[in-house]
Amino acid sequence: MKSGFSLSQNPRLWVGILLLTLFIVLFTASLMNKHQYQAELLAYDKLPTVQHNSSLFTPETTEINEPIGTEKLGQPLLLSQALRWDFDDIILQHQDKATSLENLLSTLASKLDLSADAHAKLAALFQRYRNYKIAISSLKDASPAIDGDIDLTMTFDFIEQAHLLQQSYFSELEIDAFFAKDNKYDQQAFERLRIRQDSSLTIEQKTELLAHQISQLDEEERQAITPTLMANDISAYLEGTPKHGEASPPNLTTGINAEMSQEVIERVQATQNTNLNWQHKITLYQEYQQQIANLSDTEQQQALAQYQQQQFTLNEQKRLTVFLNHPELIKP
Repeated sequence: MKSGFSLSQNPRLWVGILLLTLFIVLFTASLMNKHQYQAELLAYDKLPTVQHNSSLFTPETTEINEPIGTEKLGQPLLLSQALRWDFDDIILQHQDKATSLENLLSTLASKLDLSADAHAKLAALFQRYRNYKIAISSLKDASPAIDGDIDLTMTFDFIEQAHLLQQSYFSELEIDAFFAKDNKYDQQAFERLRIRQDSSLTIEQKTELLAHQISQLDEEERQAITPTLMANDISAYLEGTPKHGEASPPNLTTGINAEMSQEVIERVQATQNTNLNWQHKITLYQEYQQQIANLSDTEQQQALAQYQQQQFTLNEQKRLTVFLNHPELIKP
């Protein structure tokens, strides 16, 4: 009988060797995976920890709930007429106090609690507004004169050019926010001017058309122009002269100023009486000058000084001196 070891003669031993070999391979692989996983954990420890908000990625929203960067903090820029006034204040402060525009704009942005994006838009809009103010100032230098009859064609052209300038510097939304009230007022004022200067209309027709035009205004617009209308009529009434295109001075108790209070009317009439009395005193003084014209210069001066003391108060004597030095103030 031969001695020795044969796998073919002992199949169980062969199976055991295979199982042992497989176990060793699997165990070695397991150790390698464990070391690799630990190395990866060490690497991940060096990265910042991030908390994910699942609501940021839901399809129902496109708005980021958590700010990413300071440009998202603060309020958006809102257009309004008040913002235009803020811009005007900045320009005045810059001119009067030499404060830098950058600091003034930063102060305004802080007051409005603007985001960084809105702050940038504010600065860009202000720059356009400033350029517009420079352009409109040049346009006003060539505007129609208002010391006499206003040329309607030139006035209309001026308004049109001003509106075109707005369109050159601003969007429609910006124009509406900044200039809507001014533009509406310009058109209304031009229409009233056209009515007043229409020589084909009678006084009654003008009054009726003006009253109708004013009735179409809202309360705020009516209040804005009422002082001007009253001032025009009061001035013409006190001077005793008709306004352009009218045959007689305005009657303060009729027409478009019929709502003028009785107290105002009484004060105006009292002022007119005072003016008439003053003109009468001036006339009497001039007549007295003619009566003593044959006296010597010294005698005339003495007589006039005595007359002034008797007929005029101290304040009236000062006023008389002004009138005598400026004869154009004395009405015929």
